[in-house]
Amino acid sequence: MSGFTKFLKTADEVDIMIFKNNNESVTLKCFVYEVTNDEEIVLSNPVSGGYLYPIEKSYVYYFRFYIENLGMYLFKGTLVNRIKYDNLPSVVIKLASDIKKIQRRKFFRVGLMSQGHLIFEHPLSEEEIAQTREKLKAKFKNDKDIIVEEVIYEKVPFDTLDLSGGGIRISIKESYEIGDYLEGEFRITGDWLPFKGEVTRCEKKDDYRYEVGIKFLEVDANTQSKIVAYVFEIERNLIKKGLM
Repeated sequence: MSGFTKFLKTADEVDIMIFKNNNESVTLKCFVYEVTNDEEIVLSNPVSGGYLYPIEKSYVYYFRFYIENLGMYLFKGTLVNRIKYDNLPSVVIKLASDIKKIQRRKFFRVGLMSQGHLIFEHPLSEEEIAQTREKLKAKFKNDKDIIVEEVIYEKVPFDTLDLSGGGIRISIKESYEIGDYLEGEFRITGDWLPFKGEVTRCEKKDDYRYEVGIKFLEVDANTQSKIVAYVFEIERNLIKKGLM
């Protein structure tokens, strides 16, 4: 089987996927310090919560890495030894499986059947503000009680199709141009998560719907955490079932 020397080199980034139990899992980042040979590699000891994560010798871990323009790869590995490499905490990992390509994209994409909205901001003209104020005067005796919002927000509904850490694909009635900047929200595991993104593709599916791919440009830490947790949970189950 093809080993480490074909795929990895010093300074490459590798994820270690740790399944603690049926309900808890985590992905931690490592960096390649040295590709020793086809079957052994030296990685930085992963860190969790500011502390070195204690990799165990008796456990088989899943690792993944991405090669630009080629795709994402997955392999199993076991701990051979803990060492100091250039005085840095390191782990020697032995290859325990084939190195298998699992997808072309950098971010693992999973199906998501849910709902969301694109949100558009529309500032009101002075005339519209004045008209709104006149309508409200009939409800309030004191003009000082009248507050007119100078901006209104339009929500355009969509259905979600799939999701990854890098973006979302949706089904929507409206068409958008590649490069359009969009803001919105979508529902996942009971929460509404906000996002800002850029249209990367728009394909007409029938007379009424378009499939629109959106690359995330900005998501807050809470949103990113929930997306990663959702995607990784599905990825974890596929790995456990041997489907990846």
